[in-house]
Amino acid sequence: MSTPDPFLVDDFPVGCLVSHSRRTIVFSNRFFESRFGYSRQALVGTDLFALLSKASQIMFDSYLMPLLIREGCCEEVRVSLVAASGQVMPVVVSAVRDPLDAERIFWTFGSAVRSEQLFTELTEARKLLQQKMTQLNTLSDTDQLTGLPNRAALSRHLGDKLARDTGDGLAFTLAFLDLDGFKQVNDHYGHHMGDRLLGMVARRMTNNLRSDDLVARFGGDEFVILLSGNADPGRAEDSLNRLLREISEPYEVDAVTLQISASVGVTLYPQAEAVEPDQLIRQADQAMYQAKLAGRNQLCMFCVDNEKYQKDRHSELSAIRAAMAAGQFELYYQPKVNMRTGAVQGVEALLRWNHPEKGLLAPAAFLPVLNRTAAGLDMGRWVIETALGQLQGWLLQGLDLHVSVNIAGEHLQHPDFLNDLKQILAGHPGLPMQRLEFEVLETSTIEDIQHVSSVLTTCRMMGIRVSLDDFGTGYSTLGHLRDLAVDVLKIDRSFVKDMLISAGDLAILRGVIGFAQAFECDVIAEGVETLQHGQMLLELGCEWGQGFFIARPMPAAELPGWVACWIAQEYNDTFGAPVADLIVTQG
Repeated sequence: MSTPDPFLVDDFPVGCLVSHSRRTIVFSNRFFESRFGYSRQALVGTDLFALLSKASQIMFDSYLMPLLIREGCCEEVRVSLVAASGQVMPVVVSAVRDPLDAERIFWTFGSAVRSEQLFTELTEARKLLQQKMTQLNTLSDTDQLTGLPNRAALSRHLGDKLARDTGDGLAFTLAFLDLDGFKQVNDHYGHHMGDRLLGMVARRMTNNLRSDDLVARFGGDEFVILLSGNADPGRAEDSLNRLLREISEPYEVDAVTLQISASVGVTLYPQAEAVEPDQLIRQADQAMYQAKLAGRNQLCMFCVDNEKYQKDRHSELSAIRAAMAAGQFELYYQPKVNMRTGAVQGVEALLRWNHPEKGLLAPAAFLPVLNRTAAGLDMGRWVIETALGQLQGWLLQGLDLHVSVNIAGEHLQHPDFLNDLKQILAGHPGLPMQRLEFEVLETSTIEDIQHVSSVLTTCRMMGIRVSLDDFGTGYSTLGHLRDLAVDVLKIDRSFVKDMLISAGDLAILRGVIGFAQAFECDVIAEGVETLQHGQMLLELGCEWGQGFFIARPMPAAELPGWVACWIAQEYNDTFGAPVADLIVTQG
């Protein structure tokens, strides 16, 4: 129930009431109280019918209320009102329904004596009421911080625009804009400074758009821009890129120089198929997210094919969620061995999906769908929990191994990662944390390197080893080696695969091994597929290996038997025929 606004009616020159739920009085003005002898306390909560004569009650039910519901207003209806003294007084009533709250009604009451003075009073009262209602509508459609149309006004404007489309050439561009770096301004300088900055950004946008264009504040630091009469991608990009350059210019706020940028997603109308207003906004929002991923401070056009991709992705996510609930996921384990001594150092936990129709699926078939989703975070927690449970079971069997778990950069950046980890570890008391290793994936997606560095330092203080996975595949990896405290560098299989025929890959391997030595890290190579790969890696100084030539990933139940068979082989401490034969035998 909305609260009546006294300023709307208290200064009216005639008696006024506000009712809600059609008849319950929630407000009376001073004129009404003095004219008819009621106090406000006595009126609020009273049924409006209690103030009317029996005949007027019937007239209200049969004529006035249906008219009010149907048309939203009624003018100068003669009724009999019972004053506080009991006197029945003839009055003229007018009413208007609140357009923002259909249950709220504004009533005006004047003397039934026809006179020029009364006619003027009622006319002025209705005019004032209309002005006040217009003010209320304007306030409800305006973002109070920036003065721009708000989300509700945008939705109504866009809906009206599409409803009037008769197929005669309506065309426009809709852009979804999100500020880059605004959260840091709020966090560092406070919300007062952030609010000032939002107001300045809003003024820059309106000053750099045409009068028939629309910019609205969607919420937070998000804005929606509607470029009228423009469905040309090139012209839209030119206009919006100029706006991006203007937004990225410095701002002076309270003697502080601030600089931010913006990411913009764009969609065009008309489209090949009918589209709803909310769908257009979602399209532009999706494109804006792609602009963020591409590096921020840029523009990305929405592709209709992407929408089909999003629908397919949603369907795939639902299937994965159902598979998780049905227990269809399983961890396989691939051994890591010392190729010089034959020692089994540990295993890497690798996710598999026992799909009821497609059979056993490797991660590449489903993990990309989980990127940046809550389901992906849930899967990450499940993998850690399952791997720890398996590690504890092996230790009870006398099988002492290290277990490494892949952790995405996105997961490490999640604010609840450490709390979730501590809860999982609390469920496995007494488990030596030195046997657990995190292999950090997707380092190129890490945005807050300081936060991730702090998280990994905390993990290492708990005894957990940290490995930098797929080393050498990303531009930022060298910087991350400097910024992140790690115990192990893992050489990506792409370099190992062609090392025997590519001088460039061989040089990269020498460099990675050199980096590991310089930073006092262990080094392990994945993708050891042949005996020659193992021999070359040993010559380069890399003793630890993992790959199909040593062992393929296997279910947990098979691992103890594999380890027993591996250890039972005879080998010496030099890399030669005995260990080479051992590798061939196990392969």
